[in-house]
Amino acid sequence: MIAILLALWSGPLLADDLAKQFVTPPASAKPWVYWYFMDGNLDRAGMTADLEAMKQAGIGGAIFLEINIGVPRGPVDFMSPQWQDLVAHAAREADRLNVQFALGAGPGWCGTGGPWIKPESAMQHLVGSATNVVGPALFSAELPRPQPRQPFFGEGTLTPALKKEWQDFYRDTAVLAFRTPTGSNQIADVDEKALYYRAPFSSQPGVKPFLPAPINYRVLSAEDCIQPDDVVDLTKQLSPSGQLDWQVPPGQWTIMRFGRTLTGQTTRPAPDPGLGFESGKFERASLDAQFAGYIQKLLTKIGPRTNTDGGLTMLHFDSWEMSAQNWSANFPAEFLNRRDYDSLKFLPVLSGRVVGSAETSERFLWDLRQTAQELVVDNHVGYLKEFAHENGLTLSVEPYDMNPASDLTLGRVADVPQCEFWNLGFDSAYSVIEAASIAHTCGRSVVAAEAFTSNPGEDWKAHPATLKAQGDWAFCAGVNRFAFHRFQAQPGITRRPGMAMGPYGVHWDRTQTWWDMVGAYHEYLARCQFLLQRGATVADVCFLASEGAPHVFRPPPSATTGNPPDHGGYNFDGCAPETLLERAEVKDGKIVFPGGTSYRVLVLPEQRTMTPMLLSKIKALVRAGATVFGPPPEKSPSLQGYPKCDTTIQLLARELWGDCDGKTVFSHAFGKGRVVWQETEVAPLAEYGDFAAVTNVLGKMGIAPDFASDGPIRFTHRLDGDTDIYFVANREARAVESVCQFRVAGRQPELWNPETGEISPLITYDKTPTGISVPLRFEANGSVFVVFRPQQKRIDPVVSFRRDGQPVLVSTKPPVIKVQKATFGVPGDAGRTRDVQTELQTLANRGEFGLQVGKLVEGGDPAYGFVKTLVVEYTVDDQPFVASGRESDTLSLVAGISAPVRAAEVRSDAAGRLEIVASRSGRYELKKASGQTRHVEVAMVPEPLEITGAWGVGFPQKWGAPDQIIVDQLGSLTESTNAGVRYFSGTATYTKTFDWNPSAKASNQKSEHWLDLGDVQVMAQVKLNGHDLGTVWKPPFRVDISAALKPGRNTLAVRVANLWPNRMIGDVALPAAERFTWSSHEPFTKDSPLPKSGLLGPVTIRTAQIVPLP
Repeated sequence: MIAILLALWSGPLLADDLAKQFVTPPASAKPWVYWYFMDGNLDRAGMTADLEAMKQAGIGGAIFLEINIGVPRGPVDFMSPQWQDLVAHAAREADRLNVQFALGAGPGWCGTGGPWIKPESAMQHLVGSATNVVGPALFSAELPRPQPRQPFFGEGTLTPALKKEWQDFYRDTAVLAFRTPTGSNQIADVDEKALYYRAPFSSQPGVKPFLPAPINYRVLSAEDCIQPDDVVDLTKQLSPSGQLDWQVPPGQWTIMRFGRTLTGQTTRPAPDPGLGFESGKFERASLDAQFAGYIQKLLTKIGPRTNTDGGLTMLHFDSWEMSAQNWSANFPAEFLNRRDYDSLKFLPVLSGRVVGSAETSERFLWDLRQTAQELVVDNHVGYLKEFAHENGLTLSVEPYDMNPASDLTLGRVADVPQCEFWNLGFDSAYSVIEAASIAHTCGRSVVAAEAFTSNPGEDWKAHPATLKAQGDWAFCAGVNRFAFHRFQAQPGITRRPGMAMGPYGVHWDRTQTWWDMVGAYHEYLARCQFLLQRGATVADVCFLASEGAPHVFRPPPSATTGNPPDHGGYNFDGCAPETLLERAEVKDGKIVFPGGTSYRVLVLPEQRTMTPMLLSKIKALVRAGATVFGPPPEKSPSLQGYPKCDTTIQLLARELWGDCDGKTVFSHAFGKGRVVWQETEVAPLAEYGDFAAVTNVLGKMGIAPDFASDGPIRFTHRLDGDTDIYFVANREARAVESVCQFRVAGRQPELWNPETGEISPLITYDKTPTGISVPLRFEANGSVFVVFRPQQKRIDPVVSFRRDGQPVLVSTKPPVIKVQKATFGVPGDAGRTRDVQTELQTLANRGEFGLQVGKLVEGGDPAYGFVKTLVVEYTVDDQPFVASGRESDTLSLVAGISAPVRAAEVRSDAAGRLEIVASRSGRYELKKASGQTRHVEVAMVPEPLEITGAWGVGFPQKWGAPDQIIVDQLGSLTESTNAGVRYFSGTATYTKTFDWNPSAKASNQKSEHWLDLGDVQVMAQVKLNGHDLGTVWKPPFRVDISAALKPGRNTLAVRVANLWPNRMIGDVALPAAERFTWSSHEPFTKDSPLPKSGLLGPVTIRTAQIVPLP
């Protein structure tokens, strides 16, 4: 039963700061951009123009990075006096404009390095050479000098000078001799386990998210292993030239010479004068060189800020992408200090040899990686944060990809943890979950995202409407600050679309055709980000990440649905072991992270190893009242304290788990809490079992899902004091009606519209045993905030709302889609096309009705290097359709198949009186819980009025199109026979005069009127009779014209911005001197398809009658 709340509002909803700041968000809530400069292409006027354009469009901050990709070098050398003056100018201009400015930690888009990093301070590996000898004999010879390993990205980035330094640098570390094992047993994947290799991108198929620490190892005979007691340290006997004199004992011996060499990793992709080695990550002295050579110079040049909200406020450490190091001069001492044993006798393990036993060697490698992680955190990123704070700055960190540490552990250093999600290209959705988890468990209020990054194929086709659904997904996944990738710096003022970052990123630049309209979208984002930065996220489940490094946190697949992944009704986070150790407490049975989120259940990884320190912390949490789900560990993964550490683990596990075996006994009480475990299947390289087992525990605890709906709705929930803030968004490109269930009681629901800033009481809802149920209408990819605040007055709910005896509010049924034929590849070329019917049908069966076409390459690329097209023949509820899209397109199989418009709404006016807003005539009935019934008759509602006939279309001068044309009917400009119109890119102004003559009866009725523009490609600004009615940037392209519409003659003007490809495609056929556009990136041919353009309509006036309830 749907109930309708009679809310009697005595005062305006804007009478509080939360509402006021939602309407006009503070600067801290505004989106950011990546502000990329191309190698030496900087100028003062361009910088000022860029920043002023950001300010005008509602951008709150810019991350400054200079790179070298796809553009010839400019005249201003990186770090030259002129370059430093220009960067200081940019920072001061940002200060003047109240735009925040973040400085990248080094040249290029990742890392901390440059030409000031000398070999001794660069990233290093331990390498070794082996010499086999037979004794008894005197060995007197020069040992082979170990050679450096190939740089992870090859030698292509090494200049001749850098290559020579890479080849020449070598420092002896140790010389060891040991009896040669009889077998040839090697440790599997030792290059990965010893941090010689880190996969370039964690999202690539086959990349291990973590390195499991098993409890069972293969058993080798003593003769197959190097015995630690047999290892002889000959380091002091090695001469500076590498000569060794040693009396070899009887038998077969191996002599290994170990030394430090450079990894060869350079700054990437740095401007040419900024090319140099990456700084070492284990020693603070290496980062001191970065401070002295780069960051401190710029801080000194920039000087202090004058505006507290603008100018240089942050240092930024972008995605890792530097592979890994495993050694430094201080590493042996640090290892001994942190692990309580000497690494010397275990150095042969780094070459794959087994020392002691397979288990002993693997435990040593675990300790080596753990030490490397701690040094990266303490002496590099942590030290960078200390430096930032000492200089009045904060630090943002994007901790994913090729990181030799745990992503969650590295990211917890950041003041602002940051992730990345791609509009076209890599699937890095896991990094969004990671960054949100870091913020929620570490008490950080901002989760930033490198947003909408794109591989080749975007080509100026993205715009706010195409990004909205993915952006709303990111909000629901935990992001609350977008940093668009990218805003390309434009030296000079006039060339358009101008300089590009090669083929990468969405083109979020001041030279965009729609830039003067994009502020409306940015305002939507700012309103969303303001509310999503308030309070703390509500989540029920905390997944404890496995100990050890490297590590990428991925929740169990059963905890999410769809692509990109949405969490279900129970939200969750991941937690680094270090964060649990340092911050977790128990309060009222919840696992609490001060200043962050609290959780009902802590889920342990399905690993049977754990350090005594961590298990002791879990014991303390359970004793204090926590509920912990997962299996008992059986041993430690470390060699530290071995074998006593294993005995400690077993004693603690028996105490905590008791007789709980996950098969017949599923729970064991301990202290005020309990441990629960149900054995489920765990996929290879997964950390957790079936999420249903966890939700079953929550159900038995009496905890209902935080949110549920009968439609395709995603959500996130934050708690700000006594206010619950839900953001709910439609996943589909069609309008739907859905009943949404919220786990809230005793509070009044309100609708907060982030597109308009409008706040209104929710009249229609029902109280349920687990919360509040609200029927909501969502437009295509629509979204809204449902905010619950303490109830102000007693209510008398209305229990039904009917029209002509039938319910007005009916949920949209999921469509039945049958994919009859689907091909992906080069149209007309069977050899470069594959059948994807089964893949699309599988998605449809799961309720996923849209996809980014390019993601189909994950199932096999039928035409590598060619632009591919998806063509689908299908039915929706037996109605036939055909759809197609290219790789860069997002294709929806349900676009345009929307729920009917509601016949009427019930709302309250400013005085709290109820009224019906009816778009259809009929007899409406409202029944209250008290038994009172109200009826109202809506006799006549005017039919929609289509504005037909000829339109005037004006174009900017000197841009290829005529100044003015007349079109008999609306349609895409690309259908024009005039080449200047067909290839037009920019803003065209449509003008129309029309008569509106309502009947006398209609004139006397209270009504509201809406102008529906139909199909707009791609954004529009509307004026009626001189009244500015704002910008529309997504479907439905509709504005309220009630205050502007008048009886008689009306004048309508619609400015419509389209996309750059149209003019760029037209220019391909023109000589260079006659072209209207210029860009450093030209992806089109004369035969490239033209995107639809302009105002396509139909343009319609829709009227609703407003009837007060008696």
